This record gives sequence, C-alpha cells and structure tokens, in this order.
Amino acid sequence: MSVFNKLKATFQESRKLLQKTLEEYIKFSLEAKQLILREKTVLLLCQQAESRVEQLKSLQTHPEEGLTATIEHQKVLVQLHFTPEKITLNQDSLEGEIRLSKSPQFETESIIYRSLIAGWKVFLGGKIPNGALPKEVRIEKDRVYYTFPRNQLQLADALFHTLKNDSALITHLKQGDLRIETSETLSWNDFKLQNLLQVITAQSTSAK
Repeated sequence: MSVFNKLKATFQESRKLLQKTLEEYIKFSLEAKQLILREKTVLLLCQQAESRVEQLKSLQTHPEEGLTATIEHQKVLVQLHFTPEKITLNQDSLEGEIRLSKSPQFETESIIYRSLIAGWKVFLGGKIPNGALPKEVRIEKDRVYYTFPRNQLQLADALFHTLKNDSALITHLKQGDLRIETSETLSWNDFKLQNLLQVITAQSTSAK
C-alpha cells in the first residue's frame, strides 16, 4: 500500500470513529431532510450559554416545546419561554427568528432580549467578547429577530458550511430534541466532524 493510500485509510478510519462518537449527539431523518440534535446535545449547548453569558442564569428545555431562559436584570429574575423557528444562511451573516410564548413585556431595546439572544448566540457556537451583548436584535409582536456574523458561529459552520447562501433552515424544538429541516439532504460527509465534536463537548472543559 502506498503512503498516500495509507494516509487515506487512516483519515477514513478517523472519520468513522468521530462519526460513531457523534451519533450519541446527532441523528438524521433523510426522508424528511431533517438533522436532529438530541436532547443530550441541546442540554450541553444550554450549559455553555449559561456559563458564558453573565445575565443568563438558566437555559433549559421546556417539557413540551422550546426553551425557558431565566435572566437577571437589576437584581430581578425574569423568565422567558421561547422557540427557535427559522435560520437563514447568508454569505456573510446568519439571520434568525425566535417566537416568544407571550407578547414582549419589556421595551424593545431591553437588556432582557439582548441577553436572551446572547445566550442563543453561544448555543450556536458563537462567543460574547468581553461580555458585550448583541445589538442586532429587533422585536415585532411575539417575534425576536437577530443577525450574527456567520464566521463567528462554530456550530452553524460545522453543520452547514456546505449549504448554499440564502438557505433557510426551519427549526422545531420539542421535548428536548432540536429538529432542523433543510432544503438539501445532509450526510456525515458534509460536516466538519472534528470541529463539531469540539463545539458540542466544550462544556466538559469550560468553567461555570
């Protein structure tokens, strides 16, 4: 066997091992063109958001649908129940939409919603430099819209870097599982497996 073929075989074996590890966290529904982040994965990503956004005291799955976030503002704890519904992948940015279970109870520019979106940004694999909260947040009725630079979101990049610009992802978070519907069928070969594993398991080495 040539050196090239040996390297190729080693690479393929490595990907198989990574894939087997990641199957605990992710699964596919090829017929429905769905990628599913298992509840175990969602909880790990929630813990990462809690650990990195100071105002976000708790982010947990709701027993039926969506997530509940507990945010501290002026020494008062506020709880929000929300469901992520849509993500659009643009060339340089990612635009998203979440639905609140109740109409907004605070001002549009409130730190409450900026903290909520900060937590969601970390969930998607982003960072909050120096604790600065996102400013690209807009509220209309019971919808919260946000925009993030696409190259800052490690989870989204690891999962969706092969998708075309303007691709729309429809998201459903029910009973702990996050289902993501895509216009194209994805397979393990479309993912940056090493990057994906690092993002998902980062919580095990991060300090609360």
